Amino acid sequence: IAEHQQQLDAVLYEISGLEAVMSNVKTLHQQVVEKKEKITVSMNLHKGLLSALWRLPTEVLSHIFSYCLPETRLLLSPSTLKAPMLLTRICRRWREVAVGTPELW
Repeated sequence: IAEHQQQLDAVLYEISGLEAVMSNVKTLHQQVVEKKEKITVSMNLHKGLLSALWRLPTEVLSHIFSYCLPETRLLLSPSTLKAPMLLTRICRRWREVAVGTPELW
């Protein structure tokens, strides 16, 4: 009987350990769910900003682009890290607007 009691105690101890692990897993799961929700909210906010940029008329966007130009323009090829070249690398619409705005070139 003592041997069976030891086995039972060992099984109960193992179950206790598994319950602790399960509790930790539940806590981690909840943290992951909360992080996912925060990321989703942030992503939706960013989508809203992008949507607003897409709704800007071409004329307004090209006017904004003119303010992005460096104060001193090099006569050599423009830097890809500065406007107007940089603007052409953001997205298709920005490339079309930048290329179609003669004041930038």
